[in-house]
Amino acid sequence: MSSINILFITPKLPKKDSEVFYVFIKEEIEELRKSGYINGIVFNFNYEELFNALTQLLRVVTVNNSIEIVHAHFAVPYGLVGNTVARILRRPLIITVHGFDILMDKQLGYGINRFSIMRRLTRFILSKSCKVIANSLALKRECVRHGVPPSKVVVIPYGVNIQMFYPMSNSELEEKLPANLMRIFKERESYVNILCAKRLEKIYGIEYLIKAIKVLINKGVKNFRTIFVGGGNQFKNYLSLVNQLGLSENVIFFNLVPRKIMPLFYNICDFTVVPSMVEGFGLVVAESLACGRPVIGTSVGGILDQVIDGFNGFLVPSRDFLSLADRIQTLIQDDDVRKRMSCNARVFAESHLDLRKRILRVIDLYRSMIENDA
Repeated sequence: MSSINILFITPKLPKKDSEVFYVFIKEEIEELRKSGYINGIVFNFNYEELFNALTQLLRVVTVNNSIEIVHAHFAVPYGLVGNTVARILRRPLIITVHGFDILMDKQLGYGINRFSIMRRLTRFILSKSCKVIANSLALKRECVRHGVPPSKVVVIPYGVNIQMFYPMSNSELEEKLPANLMRIFKERESYVNILCAKRLEKIYGIEYLIKAIKVLINKGVKNFRTIFVGGGNQFKNYLSLVNQLGLSENVIFFNLVPRKIMPLFYNICDFTVVPSMVEGFGLVVAESLACGRPVIGTSVGGILDQVIDGFNGFLVPSRDFLSLADRIQTLIQDDDVRKRMSCNARVFAESHLDLRKRILRVIDLYRSMIENDA
């Protein structure tokens, strides 16, 4: 099979280990290249320097006349750029929607489509695409609400590198853990460690998890602590809430950490909580399951595609900190349930969340589009 030449139009992708924003796009493109079937040209479009970006893009397009497909990540603004390039080259356009570009919550101030002009622009851009990749069923439903025919939307769940995210043995952890995590690891016999690896922002429902922790303390549940990893613009507010509720002994905050460290966090914890109010896919869920750690998640967005209630975790209503507290208490106190769900978590991840399987489906989509375009 001959290689396919793809022009990827993306936001600025991370170059350093310490940079984590849009790392999932970077990892997908790297895996596509490693497959041997894809020649990928990546254009990081910086819309804040519009003139320079357009000049550079025109140079890329004129030099690389072998481009067969234009693949843009996010409907706006990168899909708009992708549509322009695809029309110039007369090549098919694929758009992958992720969440912020298609979902919205006016109350939380989330999503560009809370503005009517952006909704119209999104509908227009999606109508010009040949195919739309949705990372979850929730994103597909939102695309259909924006006027995209269901047959044009392909649901391909995001995946993780299951060779990077996997259950580690105690001896392996002892070799790899930095000093600050080793202390937490050595205290595992005394504590159940709960991980929340979401940005400290309102849309991720962190305040409801903190309130659930308070409920558990009031009920006399002991010997557990919650580790927050991610930093964010609400850090001071959440730290203040933790102190007001007297939870400083039960909560540890970490800022953003390099991607390579995250498997260690999952492995030193017993399960993960994802209390989001909006979630396009929920990569944290996939990473946790791949590490054999059950997930308690809210019944929103892409979490519903990954957590099977009672099998590899629990589902709770969004904003319901009492239900969240009940499910956390179950996993704290019932070792048998937690161990069973841990086994199921890894099995589910291997079957449904392996990045390599997503890559094969994306390549199949590319090939089908080229055949239809021939």
